[in-house]
Amino acid sequence: MHTFWAKGYYDTSIRDLVTATGVNPYGLYATFTDKRGLFLAALDHYQATVTSAIGQALEQPDGGIEAIGKAFDHVLRITRDTQGHSGCLMCMTAVELAPHDATAADRVAANMTRLRDAFLGAVRRAQRKGEIDPKKDAEALAEFLATSVYSIGMLRRAGRNSAYVNRYVQTALEGLA
Repeated sequence: MHTFWAKGYYDTSIRDLVTATGVNPYGLYATFTDKRGLFLAALDHYQATVTSAIGQALEQPDGGIEAIGKAFDHVLRITRDTQGHSGCLMCMTAVELAPHDATAADRVAANMTRLRDAFLGAVRRAQRKGEIDPKKDAEALAEFLATSVYSIGMLRRAGRNSAYVNRYVQTALEGLA
């Protein structure tokens, strides 16, 4: 997953994957059939780990605005270039593969739905607590917040500095009130 995250699908070679996993090419092919199979497994792992961690921050029963802020703090941490990669693997996949690979597009859509649903719960809790105006469209806010996660990934990948990205997040959070 980290190798694809660092280099993208097309720039990752089988040699890169062998080096990263320590598994010989025959073992990779026997398990995943081809590079694409391994990539799809990496996307599934990303959703099960990275996206789930964001969701867990949002799904706190008493969480509202504070939970949304913590989720974005988590996004800011994971999108920084800390392991030779920056940005968001799903965001990269949305741009690189989804336009011409239906299976990759389905993975991206499922990830976005997972984020939107988690944000929707947090927005509704915040509305019940009076932190967000209950007249605001909760679904539209959740879609905006989920899309903002992808935007942060794109901004990081494009090399925007932390001050720029932090201002983006602050503006997004201020728009909720």
